[in-house]
Order: sequence, then structure tokens, then C-alpha cells
Amino acid sequence: MIFRKYFLLFYALEALALNYWIVSKSWLACLLLILVVIRIGITRWRSLIIGGIIFGGLWSLLMIPTIHNLTRHFENYRVENHVYQTYADQLKISDEMVSFEAIDQTQNKHVKATYFFKNDREREILNRQKGCLLFNVDADVKLPDQPSNENQFNYRRFLQSRKINQIVQIAKINRIDSSHLNFGNDFSHQIRMRMLQNLNRLPSALKDYAKALILGVIDDDFQVTIEQIRKLGLLYLFCLSGMHVFFIRKYLMMIGTFFKIPIEGIDLILLVGFPFYLIIGGGSLSLSRAIWMAWLAILSRFILKRGLSGIECWSIVLIVSLFRFPLMFFSLGALLSYLMTFILLLASSKSAFKMNFKLNNFSIPLILNSTYQWNILTSGLAFAVGWIFEKIIFPITLLGSMVPGIRNICNQLLLLVNQGFASLAAIPTTITFGKLPGTVGVLIILMMFLIENRRHRFAKWVIIGMLYLGSWLWIAFPLKSKVIYFDIGQGDATLIQKAFQHRVVLIDTGGKLNYGRKRPSNRPTAGQRIIANYLLSKGLTVVDGLYLTHQDTDHIGYMASIGKQIRYNKIYVPAGMEKLESFQQKLNRLKQPLKKIIPVTDQVSNKDFKILHPFEEGKGTNQDSMVLYQKIGNYRFLFTGDLDQAGELKVIDRYPDLRVDVLKSGHHGSKTSSNPQFVDQIAPKLAIISAGRNNRYHHPNQETLQTFNERAIPFLNTAKSGMIQVEISDSKINVTEELKR
Repeated sequence: MIFRKYFLLFYALEALALNYWIVSKSWLACLLLILVVIRIGITRWRSLIIGGIIFGGLWSLLMIPTIHNLTRHFENYRVENHVYQTYADQLKISDEMVSFEAIDQTQNKHVKATYFFKNDREREILNRQKGCLLFNVDADVKLPDQPSNENQFNYRRFLQSRKINQIVQIAKINRIDSSHLNFGNDFSHQIRMRMLQNLNRLPSALKDYAKALILGVIDDDFQVTIEQIRKLGLLYLFCLSGMHVFFIRKYLMMIGTFFKIPIEGIDLILLVGFPFYLIIGGGSLSLSRAIWMAWLAILSRFILKRGLSGIECWSIVLIVSLFRFPLMFFSLGALLSYLMTFILLLASSKSAFKMNFKLNNFSIPLILNSTYQWNILTSGLAFAVGWIFEKIIFPITLLGSMVPGIRNICNQLLLLVNQGFASLAAIPTTITFGKLPGTVGVLIILMMFLIENRRHRFAKWVIIGMLYLGSWLWIAFPLKSKVIYFDIGQGDATLIQKAFQHRVVLIDTGGKLNYGRKRPSNRPTAGQRIIANYLLSKGLTVVDGLYLTHQDTDHIGYMASIGKQIRYNKIYVPAGMEKLESFQQKLNRLKQPLKKIIPVTDQVSNKDFKILHPFEEGKGTNQDSMVLYQKIGNYRFLFTGDLDQAGELKVIDRYPDLRVDVLKSGHHGSKTSSNPQFVDQIAPKLAIISAGRNNRYHHPNQETLQTFNERAIPFLNTAKSGMIQVEISDSKINVTEELKR
């Protein structure tokens, strides 16, 4: 029995390792097998090796074409009268658009579809839809976006973890037909839709928790609470979502005991009901893991004398899930769910406190690799919040959803829970560590498994501590100076960090005009997803100097949203811009003390830059753009904002000896900047253009590119290269393009 259990475990980890290897070709995959071999100490090596070779060969034959097809690249193409099948409860409808996951009936592929409403009537029609829907559409089919900045969220990998490799941008909905596939699916989705409609009528907090815990739907309104839970480092508790599957069985057993229903009867109800609930509950990877493990354990007790152990159920479910979703290990929720459950199943300790401590230690590497931060309150809160979840949040949510007379009371109690999360999250106990390298994370998890063997335990803890300390030093004190040109779309944002320094300066923040479309205020902006995320990944929470070249939204629009996560010590603006009412409004949203706003002209220079422009007070327009010069090592950098050609000529007239090595091309490569005479005098060896893909202004203009080409000046464009990093040492510079790594 023990041998069978550990063989299944080895095969499950071998499947995980092989899938990871096929995708990444990384040696880290081998460590997954070492984990179980060292920890469990399997002795029948001959059978293990022979079985592993056979299983690995068959698995590779099945998975290599599947994964290659899922991760393949293709050119964008147009479809007409194409049919995509989904369910009404899958539609996510906002004021501006609808999005949903669907199945392409022609190619039998999973896709992510979006459609922007042309009028209110279209939204009302979709709100009335029920059951299984067939969308006949004209659409553009594209690859999901890949990250174009370092450490940016990988949306393509996220969708691939759900077996989606196509984005469908619907141009026209020709018609919507109803359909019936099979009774089980249709019935489950109809029940889910009715429950969704009923839960939407509940009071605010009760509605949010009920939809999240029962249906797996997290509304924008609930994102604030989820972010607070994430900040407290407790998200892994909810990623066991699976926890409430255990509670459902526990509560049903209590009801069965009260009504004298035998355990076998309750298990039979769950055996039939769990597959339906998987659809009703949203079908997430972590929920799927919990339900199928429970279902398999119950089924095995009916057909086997001794049933399957928890490890055996875990191994079988992992193998099947990896077959269905080969890239699911790119989902943090799925990874945490499987790892935490594995730790629980292997645990020998009965102490709840020790168990929470162990779960915390195993989750830290994954959390730091993904969110870069850890809250020192987490270890102490984990036990209490787990108890609150079991005894308060989940039962109150269930009772409030089912019993009308107590809904307001339940809602008030959940509001108090939210206030508790908010108060705890407001305590400044979050440590910003930076992105823990994946290799180090796997080594730490390996050491955590080895600690289970009591021999040399202190030495193992010392090794773990040294791995964390070494990683932090590597992140916090870079060996080379860097100039980072973010790919922030049609905007500008540049970061400079000197070697061996934690100090950083940021030139502009990027920004976007919405052109009439409303963006939900609680959704992160590109400034948060790209710039703030990058800073946090490098262990940085403070920008020592923010230099705003002028007032245009595409240069300063994300200032306030980035400021929610990153503190600005000082803000420098071209003189006169600080008096503008529009800029004052942005400062009010940022809530920066006015004494930190420093207006400058070329009469002011500091340890960050030599300021070459403006010459006098202005209005913060393009003509007043700040021009910044800095020498890093032996290399000279120039940043010109959106300064026009007339302004460029004035700069070289005042500074006739100005020469640079790297030029940040003005105004996104527009023909209004990069005057040939200006370029001739400063004689750059490299030009950087920051422009958005397929932007409406057609930047960079051909005139600017011709200016650079005629002078044999190489240039890079963030629209094609993504983030551009220039690493500087005394002897050379190294330029890296994120999309060409």
C-alpha cells in the first residue's frame, strides 16, 4: 500500500516536471523529483526507474504536441460568421463591454472573447440572455498579450494555464442563438445563473462574499478586500478554496447526524452533487482540485476495501489536471492550492499552530516570487483568520444567502470583518523584499522538506536564511547602473538606478486618455501594473526624485495611481507648471505635501541631473518641457520630454558643447522634435523612442526615422522592443530589449 502510494506520487511529480521542462527547458524541473525521492526515501529503485521511464515516455509523447500547440505563435487573422459557444452565467458585463470565455465550435478551442457595446440596447439584450448561447460574430483573432516589461504580469501564460491561446476581439455580433448541449451542463449553468441573479440582490458585503465563496465570482467592488487580504499575506488561505468544500461536507455530516442519515447516504449525495457544484462554483483550478480529491476519496470507499489515501487522491488528481491543463503551474492560485494541500497531507504534527507556521514557510517563496512583499503579521494571523473563516465568514455567508430574515445582520457582521481586514492592512508591517529568483525559491522549498528530517536542522535553517539574505542583497544593491525605458504605451516613463544604490529617480509616469470610455477606479492602471510593479519587484517603495517634464497626460497621468504604492520624496516640475489648476487637481489625488513640489529652470541643478531647459517660467506645455542631462559612468544621457524643434535649437545654442551617447528622442519620435541640426550637434550613438503600438498619431514619424538613418544612428522603439534596459559599466553599455530576450 505504501509503495503504491509513493509510486503514484512520483508519477504525479514526474508529470509536473516534464510539463515544466517542455515549456521552459529549465533544470528546475529535476528538483521536483528530488523533493519526493529525498523526503520519502523510496527503496525499490529498480521498479521506480523502470516505471518512471515508461510513464515519462508515454507522457512526453502525449504532452509535447499538446503543449506546443497551446504555446504556438500565429499571425492575427479575421473571421466572419464564426460561432463561439458559451453560457449566460459566463458573461462579464460592464457599462462599456462584455467579456467571456467560449469554445470555438469550428476549431474546438477555448478562447477569450471581448466586445465593446455600440449602444445601451446591446448591453440590455445581453443582460436578458439565458442558458447556452451561440454567438455568430465577425471578429479579429489574436494572440494574448505577452509581457513587454520585466516582471510584468504574464497575461498570455495566465490564459494558457486555463488552456486558452486565442483572444477574440468581436467587431460585430451578427446574431445570438440559444442551444442545448447536455442536461448536466445546461442544468448546472442555469442553476448558477439563477443563483447569480439572486445573490446580486443581497446587501453589499454579503453579496461580495457569497458570490466569491459560492460561485467563484469576484466583482470589482470586492477587489479592495481581496487586495487587503493579499497585503496581509493570507491569500493562500483563500487559494485553498477547497477549504469550503471540506466545510460543505462537514456541515452535511452534521445535518445527517441530526436527521439520522447514515454517512454512506451523505457520501452518495456528495458523489452526485460535487460534479454539479464544480460548474456552479466557477470551475477554478483550485476548486477543481478540492472537489475531485473529495469525490475520488468518497468513490474509492465505495469500490475499494480500504479506499485511497489523501496522497493517492492528490497524485491522481494532479496527473489528470496536468493532462487537461498542461500549463496550470503558471497559475499562482493552483500552485499554492496543490502545494499547501500536499504539505497538509504529509504533515505529522497535530498542532494547528505548528501547521500554520509550516504552511507560511512553504508559501513565502511563492508569494515573494509573485507579489514581492510579505507581511510580518501573517504567521500570527494565519491561525486566527483560518478559524474566523471556518466559524464566522463561511457559515454567515451561507446563512445570509439562504435565510432572508437575517441578511442585514449577516451583512453587518461581514462589514465588521472587512473593517478588521482594512485595519490590519493599514498597519505598516509589510516588508517589500523584491522578486525572489525562481531557482532560490525552489531551493528553499527543497530545504523546507529536508527540515522534516531532524538531523542537522539548525544548519538547514541557516542555509535557508542565507538564501533569503543573499537574494535580498542581490536585489537591493545592483552591481551595474541601469536606465530603464518602460513600454508604457503611447507615453513616457524612464527610471534610473545607480550601481550599489537603493536610490532611484523616475522621469515621467506615462498616462492614457480614455477618449470617453470609463475605467473602473478600483482597477489598477498601466502605471501600477508596469512601473509600480517593477519597482516593487526590485525591492523599492520610494522614488527619491520624480521629474515631470511637462503637463501632458501621457507623461504624468499615472502619477496618482503609482503613488498609491510608491512614495515620492520630491517632485520636480518645469517652473510655472506647479500653479496650473489641472496639475493641482492631480496633486490632490496624490495627496503629496506641497513642500515637496520643486519648480525648476536651467538655473537649478542637483545630484540627479543637470537641467538644461526651461530657461524661464512657463505653463508646462511642450515648449516648456524639462530637458535633463546626466553622465553615468563614462556615458552621457539626454532626456527631452516633448520639447519641439525650436526649443531643441535654443538648447544647443545655449550649450554649444553638448554631446550625448544615448538620446531619448523627443515627443515619441514625432516630426515636431529631433531637429536635424540638434541631432548633428549632440551626435548620439543611440536613440530611444517611446511610442505605443498602432498609436493614432503614427509615431514615430518617418521624418524622424529618416533623420536617424541618414546619420547612421541606431534607434530602438518601445512599441517593437518593449522595455529597453541600458546597463552601464565604466567600460561599456549593454542594451537589452524585453521582447527580444
